[in-house]
Amino acid sequence: MSDQPAAPTPAALLPRHPAYGFTADPLGVLDEGHRRHGPVFRMPVDGVDTVLLGTWAGLGELFAAERGRLDVLNTPLVHDLFGRALFNLTADGHGEARRRLRPALSGRALPGYVPPLLDVIGPATDRWARHGTADLHGQVRELTGAMSARVLLGITPGEADADQFAAAFEEFVTATGARPGPARYADRRYWAGRSARRELAALFARRAAAQSCGDAAGGAALAGLVEAFAGAPAGAGPLEDHLMALLIAARETTASLLTWCLVELAGHRDHAEYAAAEARAVAADPDRLVARDGLPVLRSVLAETLRLHAPNVLSMREAVCPLTLAGHRIEPGTRVAYSPSAGHFDPEAFPRPRQFRPGRFLTGQASASRLWAFGGGAHACLGRPLAELMALAVMAAVLQKGLPHLPVGPPARISFRPAKAPIDPLPFALESAS
Repeated sequence: MSDQPAAPTPAALLPRHPAYGFTADPLGVLDEGHRRHGPVFRMPVDGVDTVLLGTWAGLGELFAAERGRLDVLNTPLVHDLFGRALFNLTADGHGEARRRLRPALSGRALPGYVPPLLDVIGPATDRWARHGTADLHGQVRELTGAMSARVLLGITPGEADADQFAAAFEEFVTATGARPGPARYADRRYWAGRSARRELAALFARRAAAQSCGDAAGGAALAGLVEAFAGAPAGAGPLEDHLMALLIAARETTASLLTWCLVELAGHRDHAEYAAAEARAVAADPDRLVARDGLPVLRSVLAETLRLHAPNVLSMREAVCPLTLAGHRIEPGTRVAYSPSAGHFDPEAFPRPRQFRPGRFLTGQASASRLWAFGGGAHACLGRPLAELMALAVMAAVLQKGLPHLPVGPPARISFRPAKAPIDPLPFALESAS
C-alpha cells in the first residue's frame, strides 16, 4: 500500500448546486448546498460557475492559502468607480498600499479618533432618545457617514464641505448599484457616480492641502495618510482612490453592523441591560473604548452580532495559479467564493450557531479572532479596528440613554447586497431601563 497522499480531485468534478432563490435568501441556499454536498461545491454566482467553500475550518484554509494564489475578484463597475483602490490591486502594489494605509487604521491611531467620534455621535443619539426614528438603518447610515467623514477627512458636521461631501458621496454610493457589465454605460447612475467621483477627488485634494498647512480639524486620519503616500510608487495607487474605498466601507459596512447590534439588543432585553451597565462607565472614561481589555460585555455583543450578521454575504476570489482547497485542485482562472456566515454557522466551531449568545465570547467558548466577517489572510480588511471602534462608541452612547426598542418588531424583509440590511423602514426608540 502506498503512503503517498491521494491526488487532489479536480474542482470540475465537484457537485453543482442550483442558485435558485439565491438573491432572496442567499444564506438559505448556501446552507442547503453545504448540507447536501459538504464543505465545498460549485454553484453559478452572477451567471458564472463558482467554487463555494464553507465551514469555519475551510475558510481558514482559504485564507492561509490565498497569498499569491488568489486575487480579489471585482466587477468592471467596481474597477471603474474605485480605480486603483486597495481591493482592486494585486501583487506588490497591493502589499505596498496595505503597508502605507495600515498605520492610520491600526490600534495605535484609534485613541486620537475617540473625541471627534463622540462629538458626532452625541447629537444623533440625543435625537433618538427624544424622538426615536422611523427608519433605524437610514439614520444609522447617516450617522456612520458623518463619523467616517469626520475621522477620515476631518469634515465636521455643519462646516462648508459637509453638505457637498454628503451629496456627492450619496451619488457615488448609488452608482455602485448600477449593472456591473456593459449595461452600466446605459445607466444614469453610473455616469452620475463618475461625476461624483471627480467632485470627491477634488474635495479630497483640497482637504489634503489644508492638512499640510495645518488648517484642518484634528483627530482625522487624513494627515497621516497624506504623509504615508508622499512619494508612493504608482503601483500603490493614488490616495484618493483608497479614501473612496475606506469611506464606503466605513459607512456601509459599519451601518449594517450597528443596525443589527441594535436589533439584537432590542430583542434581548437581558443582554441590553447587562451591556448598559458597562456602557455607563464610558461616559466617565471614554478611553475604555480603545482599552485592550475594556468593555468585555459590549465587545461580546459586537462579536456575536458579527457572527450572526456578517455585513457581506459573499466575497469573490479568482485563482491566479494552481492550489488545493478542501482536497480539490483549483486551476488558474477558477472563481472561488466564501461566505463568512457559512463559517460562523458551523456548529463544530460555534455550538447552537443560530442563537444570539454573546456569553460564548465572555466565557472563552469562542474568540472574536475566529470570526471571518472582515475576511482574513492577505486581503483581511484593514479597517476592522476603526469599524469596531465606531460600533462600540455608538452602542455605548445609545445604552447610556436607554434600552433599544423596536415598536413593530424586527425586520420582516432583508436585503443582502451590497450589505445586509432591512429592506423596509424600521421604527426604533429608546426606553428607560427602570
